[in-house]
Amino acid sequence: MNHQPPTDDLGSRNHWRRVLWVVLVVLIVLMARRMAGAADAWQTADSLLTGGKAKEAAAAYEKLMRQKPNDARAYMGRGRARWRLNELDGAIADFTQVLTLTPKDSTAYNNRALAYDNKGQRDLALADYSKAIELNPKNALFYFNRALTWSAVKEPDKALADYTAAIELDPKNGLFHTNRADLLLLRGEYEKAVEDCDKALALNDKNAVAYFNRATAYDQMGEKERALADYDKAVELDPKVAKFHNNRGFFLMNRGDNEAAIECFTKALELIPTGSIYLNNRGQAWLNLGQQEKGMADFDKALQINPQHAKVYRNRAGAWLAAGEFQKAVADATKCLELLPAESRAFQIRGEAREALHDSAGAKEDLERATILGPQPPVGVAAWVPVEIKKREEQAMKALLADASPENRHTMAVVRHDHAFAILDQPQREPDQAALEEAVGYARSASALEPGNAAHLFLTGLLYQELAPFDERALVMAEKMFTQAVDADAEYAAAWLELGLLMAAQDRGMEAISALENALENDPAGSAAHAVGPLCAEYASNDEGYRGVDFFESQYAANPEVSALGVGRAIMLNYLGDREAALSQARDILLIEEAGTPEHEYAAKLVAEWEGAKP
Repeated sequence: MNHQPPTDDLGSRNHWRRVLWVVLVVLIVLMARRMAGAADAWQTADSLLTGGKAKEAAAAYEKLMRQKPNDARAYMGRGRARWRLNELDGAIADFTQVLTLTPKDSTAYNNRALAYDNKGQRDLALADYSKAIELNPKNALFYFNRALTWSAVKEPDKALADYTAAIELDPKNGLFHTNRADLLLLRGEYEKAVEDCDKALALNDKNAVAYFNRATAYDQMGEKERALADYDKAVELDPKVAKFHNNRGFFLMNRGDNEAAIECFTKALELIPTGSIYLNNRGQAWLNLGQQEKGMADFDKALQINPQHAKVYRNRAGAWLAAGEFQKAVADATKCLELLPAESRAFQIRGEAREALHDSAGAKEDLERATILGPQPPVGVAAWVPVEIKKREEQAMKALLADASPENRHTMAVVRHDHAFAILDQPQREPDQAALEEAVGYARSASALEPGNAAHLFLTGLLYQELAPFDERALVMAEKMFTQAVDADAEYAAAWLELGLLMAAQDRGMEAISALENALENDPAGSAAHAVGPLCAEYASNDEGYRGVDFFESQYAANPEVSALGVGRAIMLNYLGDREAALSQARDILLIEEAGTPEHEYAAKLVAEWEGAKP
């Protein structure tokens, strides 16, 4: 049987099948090429941005945006490009569109916050950083960026918390440690700042900023040689940073090495010729060397660059004063005060110039104002005090300058008092001469604001006492302050006590006796531990034993709870030869006071000594 082919054309069908396969392959190739082209377009745009060609990148993202108007990536890219071009409103609009398309994009919130921050809209920036952190709490960079903004709005505690969070998430980021150190410096926490700088340098020993920050900390800690070594290292690693040269120069100038300081300021000026602050500093160094002409030339040039630089006028006023050009000193000091009304050194200079010009009333007013405003040591030289005191001081000063009412004067006086005491009572280190002199200035400011306040006068006296090892004249001022304190408040026992102890040390027996008696009469419980022993010694050395017995007897009768007064009576009875009465008094104290108290222990020693000495 002959087989016939089927009725449909098999060849024809195979032909069309091949045609379909070819079409399909072509379509796949075209789609692949199209996808590859799109990928290439994204890659090109991204490369332009990372390569620093922000303008070209923005155009590339715009083209992609037209092709895919709902693709958030294009808005994100263009927003980043606009931010780099400082087109902040456009950048904010783009990041906002990203959030419209992808509401939970934490990076978009962070980027928009950066743009808000650059515009100075820091409340909006903080809100966006917080939202970014809420959406992605493990991103260390978000905390770091928010910390920078907290610092800008003077919220150091919040900034510190965010720097710490960033470091906990990414402890190997040296920038985080370096920036936290910078904040710790502003807070006066120098030891902690050094720790952060050490960590940053362990991660990267070429980190010039870390050396610079550590130098500043060492300087404040009194570690002068370490400070200089770190300033040197910062300059060596990055010699094109003018601030490094300037601060190194300022450090050297404060050490008295004005020639080396001038070299540093000159290098800073080579980098930034319009740096009026560098000219101001160099001008001061020239003056320190006695080269007034060069100093004045620098001041003049600084003012040509920045006519609003108040401290240049102040420094030039000081130079005029030293040169005997009193009218010019008054003019420059006045210009400084027009620009910077709280500049106490300008009042001081103008006051001295007015004094030389026989303007006694004006001089008195200026010098009093300088005292009220308090000392103003240069930045980097001021003694450490807690940041909380600095905040209170800024607020109080602002209020005082606006309205010198009794209430505002009182508030300022309290802050000045606290500032002075904080310098005296530093937990980190003993205050040096410069710090104590600064503290005296703040205490005198408090006294000038409230002339009748014995507490301010008393603190000033204590500070002068601390200065005595450095300046023998300080004891004279200490006595003057204690005397003014008791004149202001005759019942101020602490001032009587210090006055009595000071007089006793100078062998001024009867004066010491009178002062120590006043201390015990006004505050027997508070003064007894410090006054009884010296007072007994003064009674004995001045042959005033009967006066001593009578005084301690009357005081102990009036204050039986103060056993130290009884101890004093026992000592004076023994001094007069009445051993039995003295022993009886001491034994009574042993019965009254619990074992372990100073009074019990001292009375026990007296009893043991006197009983052992009995024939």
